[in-house]
Amino acid sequence: MRKFWLYFGIILASSGIGTGLGILLVIFYFWDDIKSSIFCIHENDTETNSSSSASYYDDQTLDEMK
Repeated sequence: MRKFWLYFGIILASSGIGTGLGILLVIFYFWDDIKSSIFCIHENDTETNSSSSASYYDDQTLDEMK
């Protein structure tokens, strides 16, 4: 359904009748895509940080990291 709004917005933007509405639909589509990708990156970043605590390393690796 999301791609429908993108295609519908492109059709409206390229026609002379619904140019404003079409531009808004295209902007909303890409804005939602950008927000979801930023949220996904942030979510993956927090998972990576939580799994890299010192308790997961053996003694030799901890000594090398000092």
